[in-house]
Amino acid sequence: MPSPLVSRVHIWIVTHYFSPEIGAAAIRLTRLAQAFVRAGHHVTILTAMPNYPAGTIAPAYRGRLIASENLDGVDVRRVWLYASPRKSSLSRILNQISFAVLAAVRGSFMQRPDVLLVESHPLFVCLTGGWLKRLKRAPIVLNVSDLWPESAIATGALTPTSPIVRLAFPVEHWAYRDAAHVVAMTDGVRDGITPYTDRVTLIRNAVDLERFRPVSASDREAAKHSFGVTGKFVAVHVGNMSLTYDLDLLLAVAQALPDLELVFAGAGSQAETIRAKAATLPNVHFTGTLPHERMPELWAAADVCLIALRDHAVAGGTLPAKMYEAFATGTPVIAAIRGEGAAMLTAAGAGEAVTVGDTPGMVAAVQRLLEQPSLRQQMAQAGRAYAEQHLQVEQNVHAYLTILNEVI
Repeated sequence: MPSPLVSRVHIWIVTHYFSPEIGAAAIRLTRLAQAFVRAGHHVTILTAMPNYPAGTIAPAYRGRLIASENLDGVDVRRVWLYASPRKSSLSRILNQISFAVLAAVRGSFMQRPDVLLVESHPLFVCLTGGWLKRLKRAPIVLNVSDLWPESAIATGALTPTSPIVRLAFPVEHWAYRDAAHVVAMTDGVRDGITPYTDRVTLIRNAVDLERFRPVSASDREAAKHSFGVTGKFVAVHVGNMSLTYDLDLLLAVAQALPDLELVFAGAGSQAETIRAKAATLPNVHFTGTLPHERMPELWAAADVCLIALRDHAVAGGTLPAKMYEAFATGTPVIAAIRGEGAAMLTAAGAGEAVTVGDTPGMVAAVQRLLEQPSLRQQMAQAGRAYAEQHLQVEQNVHAYLTILNEVI
């Protein structure tokens, strides 16, 4: 699919997260930047020293105020930030503000771009984008994957009266109005933005269909052996172990189904709590954070992907990124989910959506897959077909480049 930009342009991506970090935002933006380069454009990333999710700056980047490198043709400029493994509100604020300030300073002395693509989370990056927009006289396309602070309030991570929330709401609404265009990654996010601007377009996430694909039976068994679950029926929960998810429900599924091996792959604020609760469950395993290069191997080991959202205000507009990789690899998804995520799962035919909080329903859905290999195969094929039709990277990149072309 050809680039909608008729000539080579200089695109800045301003983001707190980027490769070699492994969170959803870093993976998505790294893939997008590399695709822009393949389309013939000059891409500069203004980002932080790698520190997520551990909360410590990666050894290769320690002791440096700035760093520059080239990653697969992408020009990456990094700045120091305050990083701490503590998850307190103060640590998070210092982490976010230190990056926002130092990125604004470094960006002030960099070559002018034609357009800025700013990742809105964490929110204070929007202030950096606003400063650079005015200094460089370049339009901003704001990319919004999450309504923040609304999501933090909904999950209980922050209270409506906290100082950071009182500061964040005016910044959030200003950022929407200040952008030349806003990209919303879900319908729920788009609905939350439209009261502040009509310059908003829905562009959902995508998945690399070459890296994430179904594997042979022998490769599946080899992957299971690698994770210590040889010959077992394996369920995985992939990614952030945060208050967004009802991880207790997944432990209840594992307790009810002793023939199931449940693997948590990831980290987050609830990881240690869940580890402690799972101490008496021999069929629950924890890999910790895995390099993204190992994720295809993890999906190869999985017979089913489990997702359980808490019943919070923004749950209906949530589309977990792990669903995309599950579809692409032909891994059925059993999810306690509602709204947009449930609609996509049902439309794909790639699994089963149950009511949020419904432990018996979740257990029954997983039990059906345990007992009916043909049902699992049917869902696997449907998921892959849906990914090939709707979740291609090329479609995603073309949509972004179309918007960038409109605002330049």
